[in-house]
Amino acid sequence: MPANRRNKDADQVPAAFQAPTKKSRAVLQYVLSGILALGLIGWGLDSLLGTRWILFAGIALGGVSGYYTAAAHGLTSTKPLPPKGGKRPDEG
Repeated sequence: MPANRRNKDADQVPAAFQAPTKKSRAVLQYVLSGILALGLIGWGLDSLLGTRWILFAGIALGGVSGYYTAAAHGLTSTKPLPPKGGKRPDEG
């Protein structure tokens, strides 16, 4: 195998580890991962404590925290991004 071929393959990042290209997909990933993570924690606590409500609280809290994280990263805003470079519109 040629050396330059090996380096090219090593520089490529697998698709699973690349950042999502669309904001809506990133928001969905944050929300689903929050639901999954806190739902599993709630399920584990329910099993240990013998309750049934912590799972549902974990699922709800996971969805809210996932959306909050997406909003903190600026993925939920519908405002257009400011232009890069050039003059400001009020500078005539």
